[in-house]
Amino acid sequence: MLPPDIPPADDSISPDDDSTPSADDSISPGDDRMSAADSTTPSGGRLGRAWDRLSPVRERVRKRFAVDTRSLAAVRIALALVILLDLLHRSQDLALFYTDAGVYPVAAYEATYGQYTGVSIHALSGDLWFQAVLFVVAGAFAVAFLLGYRTRLVGFVSLLLLFSLQARNPAVLNGGDRLFRVLLAVALVTPLGERWSIDALRRGSARERVASFGTAALLVQPVVVFTANAILKHAGQEWYAGDGLAIALHNDVMTTALGKVVVDFPTLLTLLNYGWVVLLSGSTLFLLGTVGRARMLAAFTYTSAFVGMLLTMAVGLFPLLLMTAMLPYLPDLFWDELAGRVPSAWHDRVPSPEAAAAALGPLGRPPIERRILDPDREGWYGEASDYAVAYARSLLTVLGFCVLVWILVFSASSVSGQDVPEQIDYEHLDQQKWGLYAPDPTESYSWYPSRAYLANGSMANAFGGGELTFDRPPNPAAEYPNFRHRKFMSAVNQAGPDGIIAESYADWVCERAAAVHEEPVKRVTVYRVYQLSPIDGEYEDPGRQIVIERDCSAA
Repeated sequence: MLPPDIPPADDSISPDDDSTPSADDSISPGDDRMSAADSTTPSGGRLGRAWDRLSPVRERVRKRFAVDTRSLAAVRIALALVILLDLLHRSQDLALFYTDAGVYPVAAYEATYGQYTGVSIHALSGDLWFQAVLFVVAGAFAVAFLLGYRTRLVGFVSLLLLFSLQARNPAVLNGGDRLFRVLLAVALVTPLGERWSIDALRRGSARERVASFGTAALLVQPVVVFTANAILKHAGQEWYAGDGLAIALHNDVMTTALGKVVVDFPTLLTLLNYGWVVLLSGSTLFLLGTVGRARMLAAFTYTSAFVGMLLTMAVGLFPLLLMTAMLPYLPDLFWDELAGRVPSAWHDRVPSPEAAAAALGPLGRPPIERRILDPDREGWYGEASDYAVAYARSLLTVLGFCVLVWILVFSASSVSGQDVPEQIDYEHLDQQKWGLYAPDPTESYSWYPSRAYLANGSMANAFGGGELTFDRPPNPAAEYPNFRHRKFMSAVNQAGPDGIIAESYADWVCERAAAVHEEPVKRVTVYRVYQLSPIDGEYEDPGRQIVIERDCSAA
């Protein structure tokens, strides 16, 4: 069971333990300590008087960017669960997508996607055992992150492992994967381990709310995603005409069973389409412009839209991460009301903070850096400790500010088409592009059958099941085991017949066809079959083109 909330007890600080008070995580309303800005403001002179007159404005701004620490704990837990879910999902295709025996060997990684070359630990070996070990290690760090043990440190390692995994095979990534790494990186500049964590038990104190550049960045990030997507959709025609959602849900390879039911209600689709456009366009007002119950209602409204996306569209992790991004908007009154509904018998079973810390054994001891930087030491050692703590606070403040500027600058560059300053024009920083179904959803979909020419002179479906046909399958979505297979085949098509991704895939098809048919394979042909979405209810005959022709003797 997660540890209970711990009331504020002391002001001691540990620079490496992310759940400790810092200037980056400035003080909640009602706290008798002042933020760094307040404490350094001159009490006299024109500047001081002007600063005092701005006090109501500053308080309103602070109130809108303050986050309940229980919401931050919920963000940490949700991100850790998504990491574990992502690892479990990817593990189904561990050999296929991440080893030399699959469709994307290390040689393909080294020859493609220059942005990622050399940054993946997973690319150090193409052996299955090596990938399995890294998956297990990533899962262990995700569990530690979930429990809030050394939260910022294990979260940073989880971020590195996530980026390494994504870089190993960029051909299977979609916009949800970008949001995943961005949201995790932004969340790490906030005190995710302040509550409901082993760190909180070790520290013995917790704040109720924090307001900082870091929390501002965490709140701004989803608003930037929505606003940028609304602007990009405005460049198209379908969404603002009320037809975008209908077109998106008629894409049979990206629509779930429930989505196929919803498309039979055109009036509902039009209403939901305009509702979605309003939510995207008005996110600044609805989310950042509100507080208290109004903000909670807005967060629930957006979350309900993401639940609908999850149930009707096969777009990977995107809706789960958008739901996670709404958690910081839940105010204290939500958590207080939720706590009040917990049966009293359950409260009695929750151990006290002291008992929980004792049960942790050695893990319950204060962090080593906190014991070293003991604020009660006297003399030069105490002064050095105070300086180290203050320096760590300042670094977190600067980091939070830089993250906020990064979000705003690169998102503005993305939607405006203007280049960022040369000094920061670095491809790994260019992560704020949010074009899901924008400017218009595609009006066709594809699948990729393969034909094998066997040594005995016959032709067959490379993957078994008799002769190959190009008829539209009863369930086109079933042509792909999951969304990552769909993204990979799109990358194969875009690579062209001479691209190493296409060649690696064709070599794998040669091996697979020989194993399935238990017969030597002379060559294979991979086709792309494309079908226009039946917006008016009528299917046209699908078209087809050859993507790859491969001599299997060259494999």
